[in-house]
Amino acid sequence: MPVYIRKGAMHIPSPSEKDWSKMEEEDYYLKDPDQALDCLPQPYRMIGKIVNRIFDQSWEKIQAREECREAERLKRKATAYQPTDEIKFYGRANCITTCGAESLIFVGLTSGLAVFSMSSFTRICGWEAGEVEISTLSACHVTNQTYLIGTVDNMGVARLFYFTCDHISLVKVINDLEDISKRTICMNLGICQGGEYAGILLQGSGETWLDVYRLPKDTWLKEVEHSYVAKTQKVSELNCDEKSETVVSVETKLTPPALIMKIKPPRPLAGSHFKSASEALQKTEESSVIGSGLNHVISAQQWDQQEAIFCNLFRKYLEVKSPDGTEEKKSNDAVFYFLFPGKILQMGSDSKSQTGTPNAISVHWSDRHLLYWYFLVRPHKEKSESEPKPDAVWPCAAPVVCSAATSCTSYLALGFEDGAITIWDIKHSGFPLALVMLPEGCHMQDIYFLEFSDISRNQMQFPSMPTKPRVRILAWCTSGSLYLITAAGGKETTVTLLRDSPKTADDLISAVLPIPTLPSAVLLISREGSVELFDTAEREVVCRFVVPVTHKVALPWQPVFALDPVDLCLFLRGDERLPGKQAVHASDVPSAVFCFSFEGLAFMEKFRTRQESVQTPFRFLPWDKRCELFLQNRYENQMERCKQLPDCWKQLQKHAEKKERHRK
Repeated sequence: MPVYIRKGAMHIPSPSEKDWSKMEEEDYYLKDPDQALDCLPQPYRMIGKIVNRIFDQSWEKIQAREECREAERLKRKATAYQPTDEIKFYGRANCITTCGAESLIFVGLTSGLAVFSMSSFTRICGWEAGEVEISTLSACHVTNQTYLIGTVDNMGVARLFYFTCDHISLVKVINDLEDISKRTICMNLGICQGGEYAGILLQGSGETWLDVYRLPKDTWLKEVEHSYVAKTQKVSELNCDEKSETVVSVETKLTPPALIMKIKPPRPLAGSHFKSASEALQKTEESSVIGSGLNHVISAQQWDQQEAIFCNLFRKYLEVKSPDGTEEKKSNDAVFYFLFPGKILQMGSDSKSQTGTPNAISVHWSDRHLLYWYFLVRPHKEKSESEPKPDAVWPCAAPVVCSAATSCTSYLALGFEDGAITIWDIKHSGFPLALVMLPEGCHMQDIYFLEFSDISRNQMQFPSMPTKPRVRILAWCTSGSLYLITAAGGKETTVTLLRDSPKTADDLISAVLPIPTLPSAVLLISREGSVELFDTAEREVVCRFVVPVTHKVALPWQPVFALDPVDLCLFLRGDERLPGKQAVHASDVPSAVFCFSFEGLAFMEKFRTRQESVQTPFRFLPWDKRCELFLQNRYENQMERCKQLPDCWKQLQKHAEKKERHRK
């Protein structure tokens, strides 16, 4: 490294950037010795200055053009679309969902549950209860015209319903107890695809646990058919015209679901009661799962000593974090996914994996470092009320904040507290696909998979190892910014900023909803009530959906909406605008559900063109489609083969002549 000796007195020199003539002085030196470079002789030094100046001027022009383009994009107003239809009903809609190929709309009301037809927007049937206000709702398509419905009311009571044709049957009330002091609260309810299992997260008496039920859907179908036959027989017995108009009701009693697991959160780390390491190893679930960290030989005294040393070393940082000495108690929630057979958990027959029956459930608790895996088929010796042992434990480097899984459960993404996202290929290879870090200071609120629904459906029916797996994830940060993550393994993983943090609190995003049937399309709802369709490929707002002037978007910080990805319809609740500043209770405000149909809109042509380019891979197609494409390809290449036939015959004749010569 060159050594520079300063001439003259030791004093702080003036900045040399203001006077470029001093650059050529003999006593000029660099402040940072690591940046020392040999000066070029003239005229190369002047050529270097000219090149750098040209580069700076070019870069300034590029930045100016980008700023102009961004300003023009912001000035450009997106097209606003009015609702195409309106659903009117008595009461207020607290939640909406759509499910199945029969185009049905399930609405949770202030006094029960209602089912509407999407084609005519008429009420098919309902379940009414005066004191039951449905707050959350989920539905699952079982077979033709048969659905499972899970609801949670405002008192935290979970219910399971069975809907078929035009009748809703109450299957079971999960946690409704007469004694209020012993009543538990349902925090989350989820039903797997196909309706074989259901998970219910309960909280009560200071504890939280997850109940997993096996749902006898085939038995329910037979019981409902038997009830329908009994009702028909009663109607046929009424021969008189006056009696035939009487409504005949037959109570449908369905078999209750079976509780197979009761999963509790992991116990906090504490001092060990084992006397030796061998004793701790013998208690580690048959020496197969030791990653939970509970089976250790660290005594309580050692634990207290390490905690005291840590608090003494980082006392000033801990005081800054909590100056009053009190910390906010975090909720002990759990996020779970029902997973289909894959490389990680391979228990189960091949027939089950083809029919789409899940064989495992993954659970991670809030602010915990571990991800737990449980088989849904438990050993016979294990009781349903006992706490099951995890079949696999994944330790993570940071607490898990959010997670997401594809509809076919081929990929699982975990978002951590430090801004890292791990994407796992759990179906094909069983290895992580990518590890992505968001920019510093970004705290994740939720993550979503942007997947193409046709390919995901085919992956469930025809599972195979993709030649080059490629997934896209949308990361929603607490600051309101959106990031698009494209993971293809290795250096092909990219992170793109789609939307920066807004300047005002009203522009913050309150809900994000990807559209699986429209590639790269995402619905964004802000706190001010604007509903936008965002194109992640072009990074621009395509259009806006607005309710009539007489209404406003209800609860924009927690909007009530649903999307039907098959028929491409958006359902959004709007409350009526009252004149003046009348102080009216929220339950007394008239409301309606508006329908926005995407068919026939201008932006659909662009998405259809992009959707045609995203072709379903040949290996995911059924055999009849493969044969059809093969025959079509042979027919298209028939002319080329006819042209090549004379050459082939000539080559065969020459080959035959050579064979004859060798024989002679």
